[in-house]
Formats: sequence, structure tokens, C-alpha cells
Amino acid sequence: MGQLEETVKSLLRRRSMSMRQLATATGISVSTISKMIAGKQRVNLDYLRRIADVLGVPAIALAEAAGLTLNNASIGFSKRDDHSSMNALLEYLGIESWPALRGEIERELEKYEAYAQTDEGQQLIAEKYPIKRGQIQGVGDFLRDLDEIYDQFTRSDTPEDERWILASGILYFLLATDAIPDYLFPAGFLDDAIAIQMVRERLARRRDMKIQGSDGS
Repeated sequence: MGQLEETVKSLLRRRSMSMRQLATATGISVSTISKMIAGKQRVNLDYLRRIADVLGVPAIALAEAAGLTLNNASIGFSKRDDHSSMNALLEYLGIESWPALRGEIERELEKYEAYAQTDEGQQLIAEKYPIKRGQIQGVGDFLRDLDEIYDQFTRSDTPEDERWILASGILYFLLATDAIPDYLFPAGFLDDAIAIQMVRERLARRRDMKIQGSDGS
């Protein structure tokens, strides 16, 4: 089953809708929808928008699940000269702005860094990470970066203060109420990927502080 087909069928189950009901609501035949999401027919962007509207998700989420690389205009974004493409995407997904998203993620990471220092937090990572990690595939560099973070966290030679930073990113992946739901492949892992990047930034700052402290001693 392809990613688009999996995403559409998952959304249908969540809404207790049948393919026939989706066809009626969109005005697209069941046969056409089935062939398009299964990759047996060329993806029609207008059809994709209609399906997304009925299922209550951003059209770009279905477009990306179909493996399309689209600019803002082609998927129905309004063009604004004072918005970056990232802010346009976030606005379309119902998120105020890039700084707002980073601020929300940063607050979550701080909370999870404290939780990681408890036995409960560490046990949760040990039990839940392999399960959730095994459930996702095909979201590019994000998985590689996530695995690297987990590998560093589990290494015995990783300094304790760095382990808690690393663990905060893992706990975000496991526990956070996502700004973008994970079932919107692959856009749903955008905030998780940003969290991992922010973990790397926090690690770099922590290491810089250690170096500066060492030089000053």
C-alpha cells in the first residue's frame, strides 16, 4: 500500500467514512479515487484538494503523501511577499508562524529534559522508543537524525548533562501533542524534525559553554 492510499484510508477510518461516502461528498467516482490513491492513475490536484477538504486535512499533506513536490501556488496557497515559504506552510496548517512553532517546541523540550532525569522518563524511552520507531518508515533524513540522537543517548560515554538534552528530543517524539498530527505523512513529522534540530542546537551551545569554561579556568 502506498503512502497516499494509507493516509486516505487512515483518515477515512478516523471519520468512520466509506470510500463511497467520500466519492459522494467530493463528486469523484469511487473508481477514480481508488485508482488515484493506489498510484494506478495520475494524481489530479483538484481532486486531491476536494478529498482533503472533505477529510479535513491540508491539501499539501495529501500532495506530499503522493510524493509530489509542489510550490505554494500549485496547491492553493495565497502568494504573500512578506511570508517565507515556511511561514506560508505553517499558516496553511493552522500554525501562527515559524517563531511561534519554535517557541512551542522549545517549551516542550525544556519540560521533557526535566522528565528525562527521572526513572519513569528513562524507562518510558527504553520501552516505547523501539515500538514507535518501528512503526514509521520513509520520512527521509528525519529518521536517520532521530536514530543518531537515540544512539548518543544510549552510549555510556555520553556526558550526563548531554544525555538529558538528547532524551528531551526522544521524549518529544514519543509524547508531545504534535502541532502537526503524525498521520499527515510526511508533513506530520515536521515539528518532530524541528525538535531534533533544536536538540542539536542546544547540544552545540552546551558544548561551547564547556569549552569557554575550560579556557577561562
